[in-house]
Order: sequence, then C-alpha cells, then structure tokens
Amino acid sequence: MDNFGYKEPGVVPKPSRRSRIKRAVSVYSGMVPNPAVTEELPLANSKHKTIGSANVRWRNDPEAALDDEMPSSGGYEYMEVGPAPPAESAPNMYDSYEEPSTELSVQVCSDTIRQALMEQARQASIRTSLLEDLTSATFTAEAAFTTFENAPRIEKNICFLLAVFHKRWDLLEAMLRAGADIHFHDTGGMSAVHISSFVGCLTCTNFLISRGSDVNMMTKCFSPLHCAAFGNQPEIAKLLINNGAIVSINTKRTNCEESMLHCAVRANAAECLQIFIAEDIDVNSIEPSGANPIHLAADLGMTRCLEILLNSKDADVNARTRIRDKESTALHLAADEGNVECVDLLLSNGADAKLKNHRGFTALHLAARCSSLECVESLLRNGNADPNAEDYDKRTPLHAAIGKSEAAFDIIETLISWGANVNQKDEYGFTPLHLASLDGLSHCVETLIYHGADVTTKSKKGNSALNVITRKTPASMAMIIHKLDGAITLHHTHDSANREVELELDFRNILQHCHPREISYLNTFVDEGQKEILLHPLCSAFLHIKWEKIRKYYIARLFFCFMFVLFLTLYVLTALAHNCYNNSRNGGVNHTDNETVIEELCQTQSILGNLLRKNPFVIKMQWWFLAAITLFEIFRKVYGIAGYSTVKQYLTQLENIIEWFVIVSVFLVSCVYTNSTHTWQNHVGAFAVLAGWTNLMLMIGQLPVFGSYVAMYQKVQKEFAKLFMAYSCILMGFTVSFCVIFPSSPSFANPFIGFITVLTMMIGELDTDVLKNPPDGKDPPFLLEISAQITYILFVMFVTVVLMNLLVGIAVHDIQGLKKTAGLSKLVRQTKLISYMELALFNAYLPKFLLKLLHWSALVSPQAYRVVLSVKPLNPGEKRLPRDIMMAAFDIAKTRKHHGHTISSKGSSVTQSFKKFDNNNKAVNNEYSYDTGLCALQIKVDEGTERIEILSNEIRELKDLIKVQQAMMQTLLSHNAKYHSEHSSNC
Repeated sequence: MDNFGYKEPGVVPKPSRRSRIKRAVSVYSGMVPNPAVTEELPLANSKHKTIGSANVRWRNDPEAALDDEMPSSGGYEYMEVGPAPPAESAPNMYDSYEEPSTELSVQVCSDTIRQALMEQARQASIRTSLLEDLTSATFTAEAAFTTFENAPRIEKNICFLLAVFHKRWDLLEAMLRAGADIHFHDTGGMSAVHISSFVGCLTCTNFLISRGSDVNMMTKCFSPLHCAAFGNQPEIAKLLINNGAIVSINTKRTNCEESMLHCAVRANAAECLQIFIAEDIDVNSIEPSGANPIHLAADLGMTRCLEILLNSKDADVNARTRIRDKESTALHLAADEGNVECVDLLLSNGADAKLKNHRGFTALHLAARCSSLECVESLLRNGNADPNAEDYDKRTPLHAAIGKSEAAFDIIETLISWGANVNQKDEYGFTPLHLASLDGLSHCVETLIYHGADVTTKSKKGNSALNVITRKTPASMAMIIHKLDGAITLHHTHDSANREVELELDFRNILQHCHPREISYLNTFVDEGQKEILLHPLCSAFLHIKWEKIRKYYIARLFFCFMFVLFLTLYVLTALAHNCYNNSRNGGVNHTDNETVIEELCQTQSILGNLLRKNPFVIKMQWWFLAAITLFEIFRKVYGIAGYSTVKQYLTQLENIIEWFVIVSVFLVSCVYTNSTHTWQNHVGAFAVLAGWTNLMLMIGQLPVFGSYVAMYQKVQKEFAKLFMAYSCILMGFTVSFCVIFPSSPSFANPFIGFITVLTMMIGELDTDVLKNPPDGKDPPFLLEISAQITYILFVMFVTVVLMNLLVGIAVHDIQGLKKTAGLSKLVRQTKLISYMELALFNAYLPKFLLKLLHWSALVSPQAYRVVLSVKPLNPGEKRLPRDIMMAAFDIAKTRKHHGHTISSKGSSVTQSFKKFDNNNKAVNNEYSYDTGLCALQIKVDEGTERIEILSNEIRELKDLIKVQQAMMQTLLSHNAKYHSEHSSNC
C-alpha cells in the first residue's frame, strides 16, 4: 500500500516512506528519562520505530533485560551496583507527518479480482471442471446454455463474471438466456461491466451496455470508468464516456474519496489521464481526498502522468495538500520519496524550492532526510534551494542529512559545498556534529570535522560534541589529529637567492571557533579528558605564543598579590605579633609579664622599633594602605564571578575560598575600631598570613617555568595524606602507649602533645632522654622500664625505619612517574592559567575602548585574520618558537610531504604518530590507532584534492595556450589584411 490508497494493478507496489529507514536513530514511546540527568529533547508524537529488522526500545528495567537476553536455562544474573551513567540519545527530529493509510475493501488488480471470484466459486461449491471449461475454446455458447440452464442461480452469476474476466464475450448471450443476472456483483462490488472495463474487452463492454448495464453503477467503491482507469484501458474509457459515464464522479471510500484523475495516476494510465483531462476536470482540485492528482503523481514517482498534469490548463505546481492541516507541495512529496525525475520536472515547471510545509521543512530538508543525493543536487542546482533554510526548530538540511545510509557522506559534502553552515545550532543547541556523534555515525562525524565542524560547541545543557565523540566514536579523533597535522606545511622561500626551508603553522583550526577567548578550544579538550592533544606541535606552539602575549597581565596580577600579602604580613608582625600598636598607645607601660616581653621586643634598639613606638599612626597607616589594596582586591574578585557559569562553581574553587578568607581577615584584625588589638586577632592574623603566602605559592606554581615543581609537590602531598590516613591508627596506638609509659615526661604530658611528639619522632628526631631515669630520682619499676624500651624499639623499627622509608619510596617513585609526564602537566596548567586570564580580560562588563585595547595586546589574532606563523626550523637564529616544538613540527611536515599527505594504513588500523616532548626535551613516541573508516575517507579526500590541483594546472596551461594562439591568430590576420590591401592596390 502507498501513502494515499491502493495497490497498482498488475504492478508491485513501491515501498512507502514508512517502510524505509530515513533516520539512524528514532524516538520511542514508553520511555520516561530523568530530565535531570538525560539530555532528551521534547518531541511530540513520538512513535515506535523499526530500524532494519530489529525493534529498538529502551531498557530501564533490569528484569526486562534479563527476560530478553538471558537464556531460559539461566546461568547468570545481573548485579545491582547502582545506576549506569546517563546516556544521551539523538531524537528523531523528522518523524513522519503524512496521513496513515487505510486498506480498501476491494483492491482493483487482476489477482484480487481472480481471487475474489475463485473464493466465491469455492463457497458456492462450483465444479472445478466447469471453471476450467470457461477458459477452453471448445466450450461453445450452446454448451454454456445447456450447462447453466438448470444450474443454481449463484453458479450462473459467478460463472458469468468469470466469463467476462476471461473475455469470453461469445458465451455471454447464452448465459443470460440461461438465467444469469447482468447486474450481479461479487463481494468486492465488481459487476460484469466493472470487470469488462478493467480487462479491456470492448466487445463485452458494448454487449453489457446494450443489455442495460449502468455505466455509472457503483456497488461499493468504484464505477466502471474507475476500473477502466485502473486497468489503463483508454478505449474502454472513451466508450464509457460516450455512453454517458460521469467523469467527475469520485470513489466512495471512507475518509479518502478520490477523483478519476487520482485513479488514473495510481495506475500510471497516462492515456486515460489525457482523456479525463480533456473532459475539463480540474487538476488542481484537492477535494475530497486532500491531495490533488499532481501531489499523488509526485509522491508515487509517476513522471509521465505528472508531466501530463503539469501541461494541462491552469495547473498549480505549488498547490498544497490539506490533510488534517498538514500542508505539503508536490515538490515536498517528490523530494521526500527521492523521486528525482519528478523533482526535476516540477522545478522546470516553476515549483518553488523555498516553500515550507506545516513543520517548516523545505524540499531540501526532505530530500536530505531520505538520503537522495540526486534530489539534493537538483534542488540546489535547478531550484536555487537555500542550504541554510531553518525549520520551525531551527534545523537545517544538514541536520536532516545525518543518517546511516552510504549517500549521507556525499549529501553532507554537497550541502557544505553549496554553503551550508556546518555549525548551525537547532532550538536545543544541537549541531549536525552532535547528532552524528550521538547516533555513533563515525563517517558523518569525520566528514563534518574535516569540513570545519567545531567539536567544542555545546548544547543548551552543556554537553560538547567532543564529549560524545570520545565516548561513542573515539576513532573519529584521528580526523582531529590529521587536521592539526595538515595545518603544518613545509616549503622553500620564494626568494630564488635564498632557498631556505620554511615551516608554516596555520592556527585556523584552533582559532576559527573561539574568538576572542582563543584558548577555549584547547581548554575544552582538557576538560573532556583529551589533554594529550596539547602535545601536538601545533597546539604546543600556539600555547607558547599565547603565553608570550598574555603573561604580562598575569605577572602584573602576581605582583599585586605579592604586595597585598606583603603588607598584610608587615601589619600582622608589627601590630599583632610584637604588639607595637598597643604599647605605643599605652606609652610603653605594661603590667603583665607577657606584655613586658612584648614591650621589650617592640623597644628593640633599632630605627624601626623606635619609629613604631613613638609613632603609632604609622601602624594605623599600614592598615589603611592595606585596606585600600583589599578594596581593589574585592573589586577584582567580584568582577571575576562573571567568568564562571554558576556562583556555585565560583565558590567551590579552592583559590577563591582562600582569597576571600584573607580578604575578610584584613578587616577582622584591624586596630582602627577600638584603637587597640586583641589576642584573638593574633590567631586570625596568623592563619591569614599562612593562607596568603600559600595562595601566592600556588599562583607562582601556575607559571610554566615552575609548573612541574608545584605539580610534584602536590602529588607528594596527596600521597602523604593517603599514607598518613592509612597508618594513623598505629600512630595513635604508639601515642597512648608512650603517654602511659612516660607519664612524667613533658613530651607526653597529654595525648595531643604526645601525638605531635610521635610525628616528630617519626621523621627521625628521636629523643632517648625519655628512657633515662626521671628528674625526681625515683627509679621506675623494672617491668615498666622493660616495657618502655621494647615499645621504643618497636616504634623505631616499624615507624621511623619502615614507615618513613615507605613514604620516601612512594614519593620518589611518584616523582619519577611525574617527570615522565611533566611536559603534559605543564601544558595543562598553562592552558588552565591562560583560560582563567582570558575569562578576566575579555569580560563583557569592561568598557569597549578597554576591550579593544586588550584585543590588540592579549590576542594572538586580534581580528581573527592573523592565523599563520612562518618559521625557519633549520636556522639556529630562529628564536620565535622553542627548538623542540619546531623540530617536532618539522618532522610531521616532512613525513606528510614524503607520504603525499596521506595516512599510512597497516592491517585493519590506521596509525598516526607524532613525538611528544617533556620538559627535558626527551621525545616519547606515541601511536594512535584507529579503524579503516578514516583511512578510506582521507584517501578519498586526498585523491579529490590531487585531481583538483591537476585539473587547475591543466586549465591554467590551456588558458595560456589559448592566449598564445589568439595572439598568433591576430598576427596572422593582420598580415593577411596587409597582403590583401597591397595586392588589391597593385591590381
């Protein structure tokens, strides 16, 4: 069955659009995903879809999975260990929009008529021999009269219909005399005149009409004229019309009445169609079926019928269907079915390729969806279709082209070559690359990446295309590496006197999607766990250049933070630690021993001490100056909130927590509120100074030159924390033991002091004095002395020796492992640092003139056009890039040039190798293996590029040759003209 009706007579019906795969992934009903964890798009009219022969559905119930996948005999069970990570699914953005089909009670074709008559004959118990006699030439009219004269009435009528079906016009008169009913019809509503019209027997039809058959009889669905159209019988159609058949009569089918033209189109009866049109039937009428014959012909691919209809009077090629407010033009229907001949015919007759249907789809959307490359090319070339036309969900034909078919590759390339935006986002933030990666279509992913798709772009829920690619099509990462390799080219200078080797690094792949935050492209790779990409020479070179541009701002910020912490330290030391402010306010008179000691420290015979003692306002001025710096720091921190996506993300950063603690501490330790300082402020000030210098150390560690050392420190710190937690129980045990055994020792006066003493002893600071006799001179019991010595020996063996050596061994081992990846760690920290600086520098709240100044001073490409760097790798005087990066890039360019810009393949994998360099300039070989899909894609692309270059050279040579020939021809013509003029003058 097709989309609008019944089977074609004698023709195998073409599969409908419901029976073909138009999208790789569909939306399935019955799923209830968690909106908090699943990036599922809201769609209406979700349906079960069948992909291939497998009915795909969601499995959220483990028991359902067991029922489907486990053998009946059992043998294993699924473990319940928590929910699986949420998985995104690509929604079916182009589910079917046409009317569902309804079966007819009668299907007008030879097989259905024969089967219906034979079934009735079987029910009537008609003899098989009699049915065979009707097709025999020896069965005469006299024999027919004799046979049916006394036969049952039902037998006469059924055999009469069979005689008409087999065109036995010679038996009809005798069978009527024997009692057959000329108006009888079978269960499908087919009477004798219907059958004779369908089979095309002029003699039978003439005879039946002469005996009173009604040419407009419609026992159920069709009239005889409809049957003539289904049987493609133009002579019968003329006969019926000449005998009063009504051409404007419609079929009687519930909810789908159709005209005579529809029936002719369904049967591809071009001759009948011409006859009906000559009777002045309106070809534009869409009543009552909702679609006119032009729509039906375009949908079924009946090119001849469509041509006849379009050539008829006043044919409207852009008329729309009216099927439950679902409007489509004939061009939409033809493109959706991939009927390229119909598409060409419609376009040549003025069909508008830019019209949209009820969902905003253009014909190009539908042609791309059904993977018809010919239709796509025809619409673009002949129909001037817009490759960036958006439907009502902002999806372009490139979104629709994503699919599993082999033609999807070529359709994507065709659309992009005609100007399709490869990074267009739909209503939900999905680009074509998102859809391709979500569906696991590696060939589409690689094609889109090759043509400039941004792998770092994110949907509205924050999922980047790179995140999906790494999980579903990891082999496609090879295309990203290949594009980076292709951005490094090697050639000689154009100066003939100096044929020096030049290396060009094209940063467009890094910069084209992230202006002005130029590092965001590489930062996304780091965030998605693909930090190894930074080791590529192109990325390393860009990071080096970017840091050269932006480091002055970070050094300025580092210097400001240093001044802030320095003044805080000076204030805490003078006003709090030495209590100079209080002493100055009290005139140096103190009443407690502690204050006297502090006073002595403050009154140390020095210029600074005398100054602070005699001038208390100096300390107050210190605080006011510190407060001014702090206010600027507060402004900087509040301004920095705009660089984070959420306030929660801002507050969870360790650096922000430390800095805000230090800022608040400045106001807590102030002396200006009460003109005095208090003891509790000493504790706050001490922790504030410690936090400030610690934060300054972390900031210094972000500098590339110190990045490796800070990474080592943090690694050892983490390992020690884990080791300490693992062995904290034994340390607590020894602490309590020593407190019990040495109760009179000051080092173990209480468990807290004892624990600190144990930690000190653990690093080798052993105090053997605790084993000697106590100061009171009393000898301890002998057993207690033995216990003390044994406990002390056990501590030395198992803690000081074993535990500390274990800690040192683990730390040293981890440092060695860290050194192997020091280069990568350095690049990652450098990327994060630059990303943080860009968030601060290119904030939208800054004035425009300041932003413009920052663009020119902090960007590698201020206006996104300086994207190529040319260096001379073999020149010792080349200092613009580090030597290791230049040589690594030189090796890649040399390898590509040697292998003709192709990726070598071996076995079933493609191997792409480049050298990674650590901070010691030691090369580490790394190999990336991917499947052969990329190899085939790259070979095809490279072959096309080479062919284009060859053709370009040939065209250039032909143009030069034509110019030379034209010049010679002009010279020859001028000589001929001169010769003829001289010859004529002589004559």
